[in-house]
Amino acid sequence: MNAVEINNLTKYYGKSRGIIDVSFNVEEGEIFGFIGPNGAGKSTTIRLLLALIYPTSGSAKIFGKDCIKERHEIAKHIGYLPSEVFYYDNMKVMDLLRYSAGFYKKDCTRRIKELAGILDLDLSRKIGSSRWHRWQWSLCRYSPHILPIPKASEICSWDFLPKF
Repeated sequence: MNAVEINNLTKYYGKSRGIIDVSFNVEEGEIFGFIGPNGAGKSTTIRLLLALIYPTSGSAKIFGKDCIKERHEIAKHIGYLPSEVFYYDNMKVMDLLRYSAGFYKKDCTRRIKELAGILDLDLSRKIGSSRWHRWQWSLCRYSPHILPIPKASEICSWDFLPKF
């Protein structure tokens, strides 16, 4: 099954081109790198997948569900980690994760501890300013089926992926 299906996706911002006729599929379980120069449309494509903006034409599906028509259902399975993540430096990691889970009215303590174990994170430490650590904590926070990560090559340490 395809996790992501994009067919002839086009987005114009007024008369300016965002993307034109983009098509690709991402298989479930596949790690997919989406790279290109500035202005190529990477962020536009991600925003279209997340239904943060609407396409001019074409379609995008996640796990067979239309990204626009079924965006609320899809949102349950997607996290979005922007290239810059802002947290209170003095807040403890576990406090942040519990606070975030509260928005969804879920007790995620067990899952948070499980992911922290996989990623070897200390939940009692303060957040601090390391981009890599903030990224890891955000991964625990979302625990999604699909996680678009803009500028992933600047943030990620790829040796952790086999653990996850």
